[in-house]
Amino acid sequence: MKNLCNLAFVVILFLFMAGCVLPSAAATDPAGCPGCGMVWKDTCIPFEKNNESAYNEELIAAFAPVAANQTPTADYRNISWTRAFLAFHNDIKERYAFTRQRSVDFDSLNATYTPLIAAAEKKQDKAAYYRAIRQYLYSIPDGHVVVLPTEGEFGAKYADIGGGYGITMTLLDSDDVIVSYVANGSAAEKIGIKPGDKITGWNGKEIHDAINATSYIWAVKKPSTHEGILLQQTRLLARDPVGSQASVKITYGGIPHPRTLNLTAYDDAYDTLSKSTIYLGKPVNDIGADNILTYFLPQISNDTVTYRTLPGGYSYIGIYKESYEVYQPFRAAMLDAVTNNSPGIVIDLRYNNGGDDNLAACYAGWFVDKPVFYEYGTTYDRGSRKFTILTEAWAQPQVNAYHGPVAVLVSPDTISSGEGLPMIFTRSGRGKIISWYGTNGAFGMNNVQGILPLGMYVFFPNGASLDETRAIQVDSNATLSGGISPQIRVPLNESTVARAMAGEDVQLTYAMEWLDEQQATGQAPPVVTATTATPAQKATPGIAMVIIAVGILAVVRQKR
Repeated sequence: MKNLCNLAFVVILFLFMAGCVLPSAAATDPAGCPGCGMVWKDTCIPFEKNNESAYNEELIAAFAPVAANQTPTADYRNISWTRAFLAFHNDIKERYAFTRQRSVDFDSLNATYTPLIAAAEKKQDKAAYYRAIRQYLYSIPDGHVVVLPTEGEFGAKYADIGGGYGITMTLLDSDDVIVSYVANGSAAEKIGIKPGDKITGWNGKEIHDAINATSYIWAVKKPSTHEGILLQQTRLLARDPVGSQASVKITYGGIPHPRTLNLTAYDDAYDTLSKSTIYLGKPVNDIGADNILTYFLPQISNDTVTYRTLPGGYSYIGIYKESYEVYQPFRAAMLDAVTNNSPGIVIDLRYNNGGDDNLAACYAGWFVDKPVFYEYGTTYDRGSRKFTILTEAWAQPQVNAYHGPVAVLVSPDTISSGEGLPMIFTRSGRGKIISWYGTNGAFGMNNVQGILPLGMYVFFPNGASLDETRAIQVDSNATLSGGISPQIRVPLNESTVARAMAGEDVQLTYAMEWLDEQQATGQAPPVVTATTATPAQKATPGIAMVIIAVGILAVVRQKR
């Protein structure tokens, strides 16, 4: 989520999980936040001014209380693999914002992974080195603790999961695990496996035990909650090295009792992984793509904001990130919805990568009828060796605020600042979160924190988002609870899975049905005439922009 990192850096370098943004909008009177660098009472003001340069200056100013103690991003590329890992380990152990929240045992992680790093270095095995780094980071259940391999994965991913068995599995609400897709021409199809068949065992293990034992280190949008992890484990269970054998206990073809069938993993160009991303009722290659910097959004939309009119006159607004250039198209979509007296709005955040918290809080201002607290944003101060509150942010009602029913769609891919608007909706009581799953549960102030040998940029949050009581909000905890859960959960059963695999956006269908119900109960919005007036308040923006990342940007562009 957040603004603790250069927004341009996040957008260009890390689209798949934008993790760097702190707070929000407009004044430098820290009345409720003594010592803060900024207090923003209206997060929309800097975006309404449409002056990004001025906004960037204010982001920098937010770091004034800790500026003297800021240091450049650590560059470990010119030392040995093992020394680089140990240096990074010591840094994250000191500055990671959620060690207690998630009960991370860094000493145990060090004891486990230092030998693997050393062994990989001794053999100069780049794939083993990269895999060990990834395993280390994925041992911390935080979608912001990740590695960006700018020089490639050295064949590690393909070696581990390049083979598929011709089937995709889905875990239902009933706890049954069914086949949701069978690849054309695959051995699975030839022996009669069909969508809807029930799988009860995998390689001698009960199916749920097999899922729970599956590594999810190759999930690109790293999950932070139990349900998000379970989803990725279910997807990845049927992925193995090419040539691997799997015995599958399955009830199929009308046979009343389970049979055990043997399948062989083959190179399917990650087909079954693409077919298991059913959030939008369309296949998306989110794990097998060659370029993780550009793999994702073009498969969904080439727009920063998608806006269209749905049946019934409802407005659909898909938002894919929180960065400065997104506000104007979002604003235009909202003005159109208000001007046309849209009877309801669907806000689709299922593939939102996050970015700038100020903008997330500003989005919320278009839907609330009174000020709503957004967050206190913190960062680690190397001088005091403490986490310091830098900002206070609020969602302020906007002049053209929409007062009708709103359905918000989310998923475990809704990460970072993308979780901000759903958080405000649950806090303000506006609308409903309607989805299969909750959000990612990674809401900290994220940034690139180091560069390891072989061009590996490592990220972790060195600040947290706090609620009004100054407790950590949204980020998952040691029990893997967190994120923003749906208030209306769309049923995940044989029927809805089949409909989604056939191309229907089932979650959108349920959202529209809920909007229909609001019309039937007289919840239509009042007639409002939109105005284009800019709020008359002091300007100011959100937080973050660790200038240190600016120098890295040129390096990464060269690598790309």
